[in-house]
Amino acid sequence: MSPVDGLADDAVNGTKDATAGEVDTEHDATRDDPAPVHITVDLLALLCERAADADPEAENVVLDATPAGELIDAPTDIDPATPVLTHFYFPSAGGSVSAVFGMDLGRPAGRARFLSHPRGDRHLTEEDDLAAAVLVAVPPYERENVIAYDRRGRRRELVVVDAEPPEERVEE
Repeated sequence: MSPVDGLADDAVNGTKDATAGEVDTEHDATRDDPAPVHITVDLLALLCERAADADPEAENVVLDATPAGELIDAPTDIDPATPVLTHFYFPSAGGSVSAVFGMDLGRPAGRARFLSHPRGDRHLTEEDDLAAAVLVAVPPYERENVIAYDRRGRRRELVVVDAEPPEERVEE
């Protein structure tokens, strides 16, 4: 699905700002609140650091999750089945495969994306790559400057979890 297709339903409902190519989040109060996005504190800090290092260029990172029940030191008030963003895939992963086949086959689609908007625009735009959840960071790239959206551009609560994913090992 292209970003334009992902925003099409909002355009039909009149919530898309056609002049700026942004989704209007002021009308979110009339809709059911989408589920919150959970992310580990360490991953959020790392993503903010990457965005700051990349500035003035934009950062676009695929994220993936681990069920809360598998995390080390997970808070007990989170349902064990709740997906918590814990991993990212390097943007350059699969570059040689993409160059040959013209498609990004080197990394999974992921559950979410982290995008930085160096110009300070806090909204999703038609140019953004979308996923089930999208985190948008703006300068100065600190925790409070990261906003979560669903693929339709509705704001979602961002819940920062102080836990770690389980250690992963490659079997020999």
